[in-house]
Amino acid sequence: MASRFASPSARAAALLLLLVCLQLGGVASASVFGISRNNDARPSTAAAPTLRGGGRTKASLAATPVPATAKTSSTAVTEGLKNTVASGLAAACSKTILAPFDTIKTVQQHVEGGTSLGLLEAGKRIASRPKGFLNLYAGLGVAVVGSMPSVGLYFGVYSYCKKAIEPRSKACFGSERTDGKDAACSDGALRTLTIACSAAIGNTVASFSRVPYEVVKQALQTGQYPSTLQAMTSMWKEGGMRSFFPMGGVSIQMVRDIPYAIFTLLSYECIKENWVMNRSAENPSKRWLYDMIAGATAGGIGSYLTNPFDVVKTRLQTAGSSSYGGSLSSCFAAVWEEGGPMAFLRGSVPRLMHKIPANGFFFVFYEFFRRVLGAEQ
Repeated sequence: MASRFASPSARAAALLLLLVCLQLGGVASASVFGISRNNDARPSTAAAPTLRGGGRTKASLAATPVPATAKTSSTAVTEGLKNTVASGLAAACSKTILAPFDTIKTVQQHVEGGTSLGLLEAGKRIASRPKGFLNLYAGLGVAVVGSMPSVGLYFGVYSYCKKAIEPRSKACFGSERTDGKDAACSDGALRTLTIACSAAIGNTVASFSRVPYEVVKQALQTGQYPSTLQAMTSMWKEGGMRSFFPMGGVSIQMVRDIPYAIFTLLSYECIKENWVMNRSAENPSKRWLYDMIAGATAGGIGSYLTNPFDVVKTRLQTAGSSSYGGSLSSCFAAVWEEGGPMAFLRGSVPRLMHKIPANGFFFVFYEFFRRVLGAEQ
């Protein structure tokens, strides 16, 4: 187990996770001592009433101004928790609706004997198994159960980081600099960098929790096991914990998911800010439609640009730890030898057929649950 986390990327991700946990713990401790998100951050010039012997009155303690950083951190944690719940529920809804496309994509990418399958061929192979078309929903249970905490953690950390980083970046480099100097960077550029960094941090933290359920789900989708319980027990007997964390599994998960998160969320935030909010202000009843279009477009962009990494990830996670020696470069080379650059587009059609509507449905549910929970828009 120790060797698996010896890579620089794994150590960096673990450090980021530790820093986020320490920050969350610090904010939680501050809230215990009475720091409120609604306190005024401006310093007060009035002298606080004192008790005999130099003590402060309860009223003066309640009126003590709270630093702006504490207020920002408290708000960031609150928004992060709301987004965690909203995204977890949204993930369960979207996974259930579009599971068949994900199954077909996995079967296409899981090449046996160097022969790739077409879309219809993959569908026929899945339907020919004992349970027929119900096999299109193979791995759905573990996908839903696994994706809720994973996606919740991802969007929770993303929202927290975005809320915490943006005001600090503006204060240091943007229009709200406190040193009297001109802005070193426009607020728009800082917002773009904030979204990209927040997406990368959120997905790095979530990648470690995402790998085990991805491995089990894909084993079920490729027909290696008839049930989730048998898959988990058999994999444990065969290789213990290593079976759920195949060599290269975490690193390729991060290599695929971090660029995907950056492309998707940058696209979504841009479309939402410049189109969705304007159109929904004119026609609020169609907000769900605008959210769906924005999410579907962003998901399509992110999915197509990262499909080569998805092909390699699927190979490493379905072929076993011994295949390719767990090496990303060896797997890339093997895929290239099989079909050249076009081999990296295998499964792109069903993946787009899955990801475009999946992101559309996800962001509809996500924005809906955010509004229900009172998250900031």
